[in-house]
Amino acid sequence: MLQPFSGFWERLPKPIIGLSPMDGVTDFACRAITARHGRPDVMFTEFTTAEGLFYAPEKILRDFEYDEIERPVVAQIYGHRPEDFYRATHVVCELGFDGIDINMGCPSKPVVRKNCGAKLITVPDLALEIIRATRAAIQDWASGQRLEDLKIPERILAVVLRMNRLRTGAERSTARRPIPYSVKTRIGYDEVVIEQWVETLLRENPAVISIHGRTLKQMYKGAAQWDAIARAAQAARGSGTLILGNGDVSSLDEAFRLAAKTGVDGVLIGRSAIGNPWIFSRTGLPEVTRETRIRVALEHASYYVETGGARDFRSLRKHLVGYLKYFPDAAGLRKNALNAGNLQELSAALD
Repeated sequence: MLQPFSGFWERLPKPIIGLSPMDGVTDFACRAITARHGRPDVMFTEFTTAEGLFYAPEKILRDFEYDEIERPVVAQIYGHRPEDFYRATHVVCELGFDGIDINMGCPSKPVVRKNCGAKLITVPDLALEIIRATRAAIQDWASGQRLEDLKIPERILAVVLRMNRLRTGAERSTARRPIPYSVKTRIGYDEVVIEQWVETLLRENPAVISIHGRTLKQMYKGAAQWDAIARAAQAARGSGTLILGNGDVSSLDEAFRLAAKTGVDGVLIGRSAIGNPWIFSRTGLPEVTRETRIRVALEHASYYVETGGARDFRSLRKHLVGYLKYFPDAAGLRKNALNAGNLQELSAALD
């Protein structure tokens, strides 16, 4: 059997503990703050539409901003047309990401209606075609194919060039190396079919398959089915593809316990990491103090504004709720913080 190209994945410690991609959560500021204070083994961007990438580049490419501190960082994209994935993958490679992840797990109704996300579980032939298009794009880019060769609009070329210069202070190196491709999915659509589904995905040798332990029908209700994830890990054993589990992980200790119990190669932590970057710390830090939580909440908000998020300041609320927990006067501070409409008001509320 052909072994997957693993790239950076093979150099990570086992079990791998990563920040799960979350729409509306794991933006540029969230990942940078998590990297500074928690240092997960790997991080993913929010998912970005492969098709929309070419219609609203200034807005969509903002989802692909990242800082060198985040590495290894993986860009996640979604869609339903292989040709869109082919072009979008070239952009991901050009921006210097460490890997690319294909979303086949989002349960959002607008996404599923377009035959994207978890809907791809029900159309395996299309799912495999998307993976093949992604792999072909990686190979063609590594062989020297340029964005200009794909007739990508000038405005997108300009944005990509500007993003590379802002991050590195120079144009991207001419060295081109392939990056690994992976898949993020669920245990099924309306029923658990994870063994068959994993065997299907393994035909195209992804470096990693990350599995959320719920079906689309469950959405985020009920408990994550880690026994189903364990069966997926068993099905993939010997293939060279890593299996990561995801769902209801509340602490680093629990992540290690689940990895040992189920045989997965790693665990992605999602909702429990919101406003809690310390969840990833392996250094045995003491309990995080009230003062530290407030200071990092303000640091996060300041960085968010600094990097262009001032117009949507209230989107920070979910992060503030996470930071302002676990100390005696948290409820009062949280109420004041959630009423803040800008950084100055938030600073005053938490002073």
